[in-house]
Amino acid sequence: MHAAQWAALDPGRREAFERSLTVSGAGAYLLQTYINRTVQQLTVREMGMQAVLDRKPGSGDKAYVNRRAAGSSGGLWVADTTDGDTAEETGTYTQPSFAFKTLLTRGKVTRKLQAQARSYGDALATELSGKAEDFADAFEDGCVNGDSRFANQFSGALTLINAVAGQVTANSTLTAGGGVVLANLDAAIDSVKGAGNRSDLVIVASFLGARKLNAALQAQQQFTNVTEIAAGFRVRTYDTIPIVVSTRIGNAMTWSGSSITDFANGSTTAFIILNRRYCWIEELTPVTVMPLAKTSSQFDQFDMFTDAAFVLGNSKGAAILGGIAGS
Repeated sequence: MHAAQWAALDPGRREAFERSLTVSGAGAYLLQTYINRTVQQLTVREMGMQAVLDRKPGSGDKAYVNRRAAGSSGGLWVADTTDGDTAEETGTYTQPSFAFKTLLTRGKVTRKLQAQARSYGDALATELSGKAEDFADAFEDGCVNGDSRFANQFSGALTLINAVAGQVTANSTLTAGGGVVLANLDAAIDSVKGAGNRSDLVIVASFLGARKLNAALQAQQQFTNVTEIAAGFRVRTYDTIPIVVSTRIGNAMTWSGSSITDFANGSTTAFIILNRRYCWIEELTPVTVMPLAKTSSQFDQFDMFTDAAFVLGNSKGAAILGGIAGS
């Protein structure tokens, strides 16, 4: 066995180190503990909803949009002598609004901890980085499950879409849901305005929902033996529509057979189909980190906040496929 080479040590320390290795347990006293400088975040989070939506600047107290409902006929076929008064018709205009709501969190790191951790890294910056992920996860929850009936929270995608007649498609009429039925998914996609241009669409699902869709596609491919999803299944696309995962889409929604009645206390999950031209996040105040004035020598504090709203600009611009078995 060749002698170990300890090029970084002087001869005396090298000899002591080599001798210590021959004595049971003694070597541990001469070895310095190495701590990996990467702080591992003990979370599994996918924030697909906010990742795919545009962020637009806002102003005032709310985000306002104008909507027009079409007239009943669009026009009349008449004789060439008929006056236009008989064909008079106008659409119906409404102006829904989406109130800006504030999401806020605060971080706090003691002076002593910062001093103790100095040889390892910047404790305040480390906490700020971790806090940013926590904050983004809370915002993702608002974009998916937010409900303005609760104080100081805006309505998210599930709440807004679930309230629009014709935009919720039943994957199964059973309250326990069922496996993904591709024909019903197609119907949900077709109900979204602009669905003919697949590049504008995105399907948002939970991990479980995405796996169930993947399984349904694989079964179909084995049957036809000719269908290939663009770039393979691993990219999770359906009819060229990207499938993104949000860990804030639950697998325990309550399904009535035709609509979602509760985002918990049930046994189903859902797909959200969005046209990104008609859904966006509007920000009165983008995500901001503000160090707070020192009120004590013992710690440093910072606030992280945003004033924003999830906007469903066109009520036909999104749809839900509900009633997918959540287990």
